[in-house]
Amino acid sequence: MSSEELVGGGIWNNPSEASTFLSSLISLNSASPDALIQLAAIEPYNYKNPASSEVAALFLTAVSKHMPAALADAQMPQLPSDQPSLIQLIPALADLAGRAATICHPRSIITKSGIIYALANVQSAALSTANVEFLQCCLLAGQYRFASRVVAEDWPRPDKGTPLALVLRYFYLRGMIHLGCDDFHAAIRCFWTVLSIPCEVASSIAVDAWKKMVLTKCLILQDSVPFQALVSLPAGASAAVVRVLVSASPAESTAAEASNRLGVTVYIDLAKAGHLGDRKEFARILNDNAELLVTDHNKGLAERVASDLEYRYIHHMASIFKVMPIAQISKELNKSENDTLSILAQVDGLQIQRNNEMICFEEIDDHDNLPTEDLVRLMQLTECIRKVDVTLAGSQRYQAIKVETGRPPRGVDDF
Repeated sequence: MSSEELVGGGIWNNPSEASTFLSSLISLNSASPDALIQLAAIEPYNYKNPASSEVAALFLTAVSKHMPAALADAQMPQLPSDQPSLIQLIPALADLAGRAATICHPRSIITKSGIIYALANVQSAALSTANVEFLQCCLLAGQYRFASRVVAEDWPRPDKGTPLALVLRYFYLRGMIHLGCDDFHAAIRCFWTVLSIPCEVASSIAVDAWKKMVLTKCLILQDSVPFQALVSLPAGASAAVVRVLVSASPAESTAAEASNRLGVTVYIDLAKAGHLGDRKEFARILNDNAELLVTDHNKGLAERVASDLEYRYIHHMASIFKVMPIAQISKELNKSENDTLSILAQVDGLQIQRNNEMICFEEIDDHDNLPTEDLVRLMQLTECIRKVDVTLAGSQRYQAIKVETGRPPRGVDDF
């Protein structure tokens, strides 16, 4: 098969010829504009037919090697030409890379290909395909921390005409990156943004964002807010999204059927159990709907909420009892004694001691962790401040101001 035929669509279905073709591009001594043009002309992977992980890895490696040619071209004076500048090929290359990354297994080969670093160098202030596919590749490779450092506090803005799907994907993928970094507040912000974007139909991305947002809120807000705050939508959410996620009722048969099919009620029930701190009910719902949660890629997040409910139970018991039999705790948690001890060891803010068959709870005082010298200095400073307060309050000037103004001085300026 010729290189033209491969580029025209045969690369994903002919692993032997494709490997030879891509290897020849990788073997070039330096970044080549011609190679970049050939790569950008390749037919995108369509997700329908099985494809070779090896070919995908070679493609990503070839793109990462020749991407610098586009950056170099952008810095050169542009002469009149019928050919588009290489920098204009970056959106197509980024899209191809994002699709190819979904084929790679194990996911470590995505990082080894260098595509993540190549896409990191072509990020833009305006929301672009390169911004989105960079997050896609980082998410697939498990490079959450690197992605978080690259995006930092930058929030690319879509230009007029930016496809809606691109905007939805960017904020959803960024939410997933923040979730992977345990930056739950930033994740909720991103999922909230997805739900705030106007749309005529309820997209699967919006539904997935809502599900992850609900579980994330359960994890960090717990019972500190009203239940409705855990499942609510932005005030500006599109009517199509509201119908599916909130207002579906038997009278609205189409919306109700969609809501049930998507498992919306399951997440509402999980949120109710989480808000009440009912770990047994939460575990029951989780186990009964494990298949749905796996399909949604939310089982791990739901299990994390379940673990958090166990920690909350232990903290609650520790606030009531100083000593409890380990058998009773194990029974309440429905765990073996070894698993219970493992859970107890991970509870923050409590010091757990085992005395035969009993568990002793002791709250950790942060001041106990201060170095002795620092503690002494803190006490000395406190004593100095107390003496200053006494001296000021007993001064004639303080008393005079108090008589003149009818109130004591509130700061240095009053003196």
